Amino acid sequence: MTIKTKPSSISDFNSYLDKEYEDLNTKIESWYPLMYYNENIVLEDKNYITMGINPSLTDEAKTEINKIFEIKDFDVKVDGKGEERFNKFNSNRQIKNKLIKYQHKLKYDSNYQIKYFKKLNQFFQSVGKNFEEDVFHYDFCQLRNTASGEIKELIKKNDNYYNLLCTHFDLIIKLINPDYIFIFNATLLEILMKNNFFERINHDIKSKDDFEYYNEFMDDNGVCKRKKTKFIVGNQLSGGATSRVYRANLIANVRRLLNS
Repeated sequence: MTIKTKPSSISDFNSYLDKEYEDLNTKIESWYPLMYYNENIVLEDKNYITMGINPSLTDEAKTEINKIFEIKDFDVKVDGKGEERFNKFNSNRQIKNKLIKYQHKLKYDSNYQIKYFKKLNQFFQSVGKNFEEDVFHYDFCQLRNTASGEIKELIKKNDNYYNLLCTHFDLIIKLINPDYIFIFNATLLEILMKNNFFERINHDIKSKDDFEYYNEFMDDNGVCKRKKTKFIVGNQLSGGATSRVYRANLIANVRRLLNS
């Protein structure tokens, strides 16, 4: 499904996601709300996008989300409260607002940040940028799931789903209009590269293992859509995937690019 009016604000984009995901957003026992984005940000302030594959759903997050829904008697392993959450969500705008605030804390509040965002925060500090002020974090798929491999399989099983997610990504790029997009997620990179998402132009890269994959954003016909936007990708910043030497090189080269 595609709505007739394209989003012109983050609030519009959140409403757009509701419509786009409505076939998946059903009253199943394990239902949790989508990832929604902070509607109060100043889009002009965001020069960079970081992109993950999907928002995680840890036991801690389940507990906090159920508190927002005022659901007390649940078991994180069994749950079975999906329909109750679904019905409350669709009848109470305040719940959505509370979810947006909670998700913002997970990304930017040092007291709530999960490890993934702590590493991103440290990275941008190292290249002389402020993560909260300068960076908009976006997830390629908005479905909550801790196992990214399951999201990968979901995309593989449905050819149209990948194209739909690319359309969503294209819309958020138009809203943010970033100078650079950073992807430090191996699973997401594998999905994008297998689908020929990137085209290598205007940059001499001898190997796909080079530290950066620095490209224009192309449409399906290989035509550049927005020459301003470039991609920089690398290994995971957490979990031991990035060595100290690799990280130092990544920081040095990114600092050079951002200040050039």
